[in-house]
Amino acid sequence: MVTLIVLLTITAITESLHNFADIPCGKQKLHKYGKVVGGQDALESEFPWLVSLTRKGDHFCGGSLITKMHVLSAGHCICSGSSFIPANQIRTTLGQYELTSSSSIKYEVGVKSVTLHPDYTCNKVRNDLAVLELEKQLEWSEHVQPACLPTSFGDNGYKRFEDVLATVAGWGNRLQKALVGILSTETCQQWYKSQGKKTKIQNTQICAGYEQGGVDSCWADSGGPLMVPSESGDQVIVVGVVSTGIGCARPFLPGLYSRVSDYITWIESVVKI
Repeated sequence: MVTLIVLLTITAITESLHNFADIPCGKQKLHKYGKVVGGQDALESEFPWLVSLTRKGDHFCGGSLITKMHVLSAGHCICSGSSFIPANQIRTTLGQYELTSSSSIKYEVGVKSVTLHPDYTCNKVRNDLAVLELEKQLEWSEHVQPACLPTSFGDNGYKRFEDVLATVAGWGNRLQKALVGILSTETCQQWYKSQGKKTKIQNTQICAGYEQGGVDSCWADSGGPLMVPSESGDQVIVVGVVSTGIGCARPFLPGLYSRVSDYITWIESVVKI
């Protein structure tokens, strides 16, 4: 595995946070930025809101804990072909670090129900979000913390994450993290077009990657978070959910993430039910 060292300035986001939980959100174990391609090992519990989704004992997607009872993930994670995976076949694992070993802080919780975005369709990329309701309420701890989400800014907010260095996290054999640059929708569209791709980049998506490739999220990272630091630097905001792309870490083909700020009203309607 090759680690790409990127000399960029981390730009903070000037905005308030949206916290659906009853304690402060987005608190990392240590505030350091550095299956993810071109990344490095994360610290144990560095992202205490990060959840592994498993089916029949195997990890297949990631997610972000947003309340004691709810996980935000990708809609396509709940699809098996053109049909949906029953909620009772999905389990969430918290405190996960190494996929193949046990840990005193790792434990599983079943899924009671799944709510997909009403305009999401399996095998499509638009509105690629799902909220999972857990079977039981969690207890907050050093290893189990809620994620912060961005506030919704409407049409004027699409450019506020451009040129920001973000972190994506997911599992290889163990938890990894990588830095990716967030691009403007226009630049992303130009890059895809330069490679002969007819992919239409939606305003409800965020592009993140590099011209030369080498660093990216990949298939098993689906549903996991794309994160940026808050203005104060002591919290982390989940601004994107790993959605799709063409291959992994290919030049001029950055990964595509669902833009969380566009869906805050919908997320709130689900977790407040």
